[in-house]
Amino acid sequence: MEDFTLEGYRRLLLAFANQGYHCSLFDNLDERLGRGEKLLILRHDIDISLKAAWEMARLEHELGFQATYFVMLSSPFYNVLSTESAHLLDQIHAYGHDIALHIDLQDHHGQHLNVELEIEILAHFYPYVNRQIASVHSPRTLASIPVEQARPIYRVYHLAQRGDLAYISDSTGRWRYGHPLQSTAFHEGKAIQLLTHPIWWVAEGATPRQKLESWLYRHYERNLELARTFLPKLFSQPESEIS
Repeated sequence: MEDFTLEGYRRLLLAFANQGYHCSLFDNLDERLGRGEKLLILRHDIDISLKAAWEMARLEHELGFQATYFVMLSSPFYNVLSTESAHLLDQIHAYGHDIALHIDLQDHHGQHLNVELEIEILAHFYPYVNRQIASVHSPRTLASIPVEQARPIYRVYHLAQRGDLAYISDSTGRWRYGHPLQSTAFHEGKAIQLLTHPIWWVAEGATPRQKLESWLYRHYERNLELARTFLPKLFSQPESEIS
């Protein structure tokens, strides 16, 4: 886990740049691959924290990299429609990054979630959202991702499923398919879609679980301050009445 830090992420990006890789968003990806370009598609699925995502977005901007940030409407850890979230997403977008939907396709009260509908809801509040793409939350394997379920999902995964580019993920806080810089794709200059989850790179801890726990504990006091602002009448009461 030693390289799962912001400094480790900086070194990783610079290693790709030194190898001659160029960043690409998902738009026109097929065309660029057809020209044989040496592409790095940076993708971030935001499950836990937009604040952690913003820290990575700022670093990428400083280095001249572009990435796509996929955000959830239904995360239990952040409210994408809150004022704080809007401020962070606006900043990430201002850095030149794409914003798109990250969706959990599990049944919701017996109904399958509608990808296009969720995209439109997100885009209603954030008009700059890329409506053409969407990523899937926590699939079992790359092959199990239902690309046929919606065109936006297909656009993100079909090239990787077909083998036209390598797919490398830090799912669960570990390199799921081996370290990117040790991969055959990297050494051969093959196009790579690199999926990261910012929480693993920003939170402190020696293991993924420790990182998650430290992040949640560290933000307890901040959330308490948010509660004081959001529930002023409650906190204006004597402590004995609150408890």
